[in-house]
Amino acid sequence: MKKKVQVFIISDATGLTAEMVISAVLLQFKEIEPVFKKFPYIKTKEQIGAILDQAEAVQGIVIYSLVSEDLRLWLRKEISRLNLFAVDILGPHLERIGKMWNLNPTFVPGRRRRVSEESIRLAESIDFTLKHDDGQCIETLQDADIVLFGVSRTSKTPTSLYLSCNFTLKVANVPLIDGIKPPDNIFALTMQKVGLTIAPERLAFIREKRMKYAAARDYLDIAYIEKELEYSKKIFHEIKGIQVIDVTHSSIEEVANKIIEWRQERR
Repeated sequence: MKKKVQVFIISDATGLTAEMVISAVLLQFKEIEPVFKKFPYIKTKEQIGAILDQAEAVQGIVIYSLVSEDLRLWLRKEISRLNLFAVDILGPHLERIGKMWNLNPTFVPGRRRRVSEESIRLAESIDFTLKHDDGQCIETLQDADIVLFGVSRTSKTPTSLYLSCNFTLKVANVPLIDGIKPPDNIFALTMQKVGLTIAPERLAFIREKRMKYAAARDYLDIAYIEKELEYSKKIFHEIKGIQVIDVTHSSIEEVANKIIEWRQERR
């Protein structure tokens, strides 16, 4: 059973940066189920004190992204007094860079525009990716920046979302199912196309861990899986310009970085 951890995010701006950083870190620990409590636009010690009292009561962890030096120094003392675990997202970097170039930061929170063009593009990319997951909205596939192909459980969805969230890309993914003809429009696509393949034994292991319905025995059968993978390779050969990645021993981050490298070379 996963251990629930209360995560208190304190920020004098939106708190999005702190939330993204700690989310990326905690995702690497499968035993932990984080419960996020975000407190944006914090301006006073009294506000912080009330949040720390909540964190102490449940032995939660505190993540803070505070530009104000006064608030950061005060919070550090309180954290030490209460014996709470805390992570300072901005402070060490502000201090290190300031010393490196003998500069003083402005200490003005929220200098980034509340809703920047980059934020809008990110939201649009994620929205597109979610709508085009697992072969959905096939009629607008041509609007994608990247299209991923592969049989079930080759990490198409998490890779799509990783690319979308970290590189602001519109990513679609299309499942390849043995015996079912794929949509005709996939063979005329001109954007970057990537096929994901995997060793049969590894795929059987992943499917067994994630399978919801024990009755679907073919889904785990090695001979059946080999047939599926052969079919996917046949389709890969028919898609002009597709790049194929074996994901057997690769993390989602490694697969995504390889795709981005190819994308840069392609340009």
